[in-house]
Amino acid sequence: MSFGVLTLATAGDYRKAIGLALSVRVSNPGVPIAVACAPNMRALLAPYFDHLIDKDPSLFGYVHKIHLDRYSPFEETFFFDSDVLLFRPLAEVIDHWRGQPYAACGNYTKGGFSPFGLDRDKVLKKVGREWLVHIDGAGHCYFRKPECHAVFDLARQIAANYRDYAGEIKFADEDIIDIAMTMLNLKPIPHGEFWSRYCTAKRGSIVMNAAEGECRFQSATSGKLQRPHMMHFAGREAPFAYAMQLRRLFAKFNVSTEGLMRSAIEDVYIAGIKYPTKRAGKMLLTKLGLLDIAYRVTGRSMSTNNLSQVDELK
Repeated sequence: MSFGVLTLATAGDYRKAIGLALSVRVSNPGVPIAVACAPNMRALLAPYFDHLIDKDPSLFGYVHKIHLDRYSPFEETFFFDSDVLLFRPLAEVIDHWRGQPYAACGNYTKGGFSPFGLDRDKVLKKVGREWLVHIDGAGHCYFRKPECHAVFDLARQIAANYRDYAGEIKFADEDIIDIAMTMLNLKPIPHGEFWSRYCTAKRGSIVMNAAEGECRFQSATSGKLQRPHMMHFAGREAPFAYAMQLRRLFAKFNVSTEGLMRSAIEDVYIAGIKYPTKRAGKMLLTKLGLLDIAYRVTGRSMSTNNLSQVDELK
């Protein structure tokens, strides 16, 4: 049975996708790597990937993530977002993850709202379940063909009727996968040492060198030593620490490091200035009752059910 790693790449994050691929070369030598991208990105990515797949041009943003089964050339796939680095062999965990056709790290929850505004109690009532699967972002997953098609088909069906499940909120692939896994009784995988974020480590405890497949830290919650298989630099987290790891990987494989520092500075600006300013402005407009007027003046649609819209704050 063929097995490999899949990621997605855009013009804005292709350097990160290359970094992921190089970290796979270090920690998982011999495991083939595939990338789904636009045709005009092929030349930039070809030297670092074994398979290049054209993205569906009719899809936009995070909608691609509910079509991963169509992009993967492998029978068994570990998918990772481009802003992920791997540090340990996936062979250590693959037998455990093979227990079901689709899996991701997470837990169960109910009540309240998801980070993207999904009313969990409303969804649970609709699907007739007591607990809702909650994966920690869609930055990773495992899936196996052909059984996984049922999961992705259901996810696409939910997306097509998103308003019935989520109401007037923006598209979020995480929420859709949560619902699909819940309806199909698929269990989330306990985090263990597999998954991590930079913020899950106790400050000052991280020892990391992606070029050597090394990552360990003290857990910020338990204080225990962790050696994760992956770290997800989601939401432009720790941009300079991340850029340092990319520079190490690029240098190891004689890849130009041009643009890495600029990208880190852009991430600092977007995450630390642009988005907070935008959120503050939106809150002020809402408080003053002027948000609807602002949308009409700028010509932007108030509809949040359009799957071509990308929630840029994710």
